[in-house]
Amino acid sequence: MKKIKIILSALLIFGAYSCDTVDFGDTDENVNGPSEYNSGALLAAAQRRLATTGGRQYKSVPTLYVQYQSQPAYQDESRYGETPYTWTSFYVQTLSNLEEIVNQANDPEVNTSVSFLSNGSVNNQIGIAKIMKAIIFRRITDSYGDIPYSEALNPEIQSPKYDTQEFIYKDLINELKEARDLLDATEAAPTGDLIYDGDVSKWKKFANSSILSLSIQLSNKYPGVSEFAATEFNSALTNTAGVIESIEDEAWFTHLNTATFENPYSGFRAADYALSEYFVNALQGDGDDFSSTTSDSRLQIFADDASLEGYPYGLESNPSGLITAKMSSNIASPDAPAAWLTAAYTYLNRADAANLGWTSEDPASMLEMGIQKSYETLSAHYGVDITADAATFAAARVSDASSTSMAQVIGEEKWVALYPEGFEAWSEWRRTDYPILTPSPDPLNSSGEIATRYMYPTSEISLNGANYSSGVSNLSPATDNNDSKVWWDQ
Repeated sequence: MKKIKIILSALLIFGAYSCDTVDFGDTDENVNGPSEYNSGALLAAAQRRLATTGGRQYKSVPTLYVQYQSQPAYQDESRYGETPYTWTSFYVQTLSNLEEIVNQANDPEVNTSVSFLSNGSVNNQIGIAKIMKAIIFRRITDSYGDIPYSEALNPEIQSPKYDTQEFIYKDLINELKEARDLLDATEAAPTGDLIYDGDVSKWKKFANSSILSLSIQLSNKYPGVSEFAATEFNSALTNTAGVIESIEDEAWFTHLNTATFENPYSGFRAADYALSEYFVNALQGDGDDFSSTTSDSRLQIFADDASLEGYPYGLESNPSGLITAKMSSNIASPDAPAAWLTAAYTYLNRADAANLGWTSEDPASMLEMGIQKSYETLSAHYGVDITADAATFAAARVSDASSTSMAQVIGEEKWVALYPEGFEAWSEWRRTDYPILTPSPDPLNSSGEIATRYMYPTSEISLNGANYSSGVSNLSPATDNNDSKVWWDQ
């Protein structure tokens, strides 16, 4: 019987435990457990964990930073309180599950077995796992800056180095390209896929659309039409696999039940959150520093009552007795669907690139398509049909772009189209400075500016101090505060 070696290490590799490889012979077998890993189950578990993990740092904090929401009580986040945030749930049972799939697929003693291949071809399993890893690592580096990346999932390394954000971004784009090119629709589809049910043609479009987003995020670092970002953008846009252009190709997560697949927004106490005054005013067409004066029908889907005002943002002492708009049950019910990547965002990225001169596409046409696709997909997924208003509103926004600026309108429309997914909106706002947000009047951080990153987990200082220090050194300013800037924001 084959001997099995167990790696004695913490699930999260940033622990203060020894890491030894010990051969226990056959004594480690669990006769009541599975004899082999189920890669389909690992994929499903990683996708579920990413989609359903709640808690402030994993869901609500970015929605507060970009003023989708306000806090009537416990206002620390909307006042930019400097609190270190853990990243454990990103690494444990999400990235670690996906890395295990890749490791199995590259192990000749495993990847030829009937049980492994019953979960899909080797290439298709690796491809989807790599794409998933890329979108999770991007969220971590966008939130913190330099992070454990290349050594992060190696259980033999107790103190993984912090790779630079520049290296990570470039490597993520390469990983997405490699993953896309591994995927093959003529081979066995992967099991356990809760997003596309194993449709690798759609995952290829997802990979290309993700490259568009990653490339655009580097536009301030590589602005030129012949530089890295524009080159990668165009390569993905013209790739034969295509990009997400229809709502049928979009990536959505369905919260199947309240036991294990519950929408995390449903778990937040209703009294603690309301739609922000800025967000509601913007969509009602009377927002300060917002370029639109046209009522946006998407507020009917986003708010529980589109006629109400939003809640004042970032106050130390909030007024009592206000009746204001809150996140609607369309978005916050336990079984509400959640968008991962949409045609609207892809078209708006194309508008962004065209406006930068990276492509020959017309930015106004791409902007118009992005808005109309946003109306279309919201209507399809939330059961409130607003599509009749889409063309008129899109035309009004194109007109706004001619009188204000195309960059501002694109940034504002990304902000609206991405609601309620705060991480992506926060990254876009930091890059573009649109929409024009006014910081909290009662800030808790020293600068008084809107938070531009998460502070590193406290455990990193004591358990991975030298590498933590290297990560801090690449921030601007080089201090572990929430108003320092990550590399692409400098």
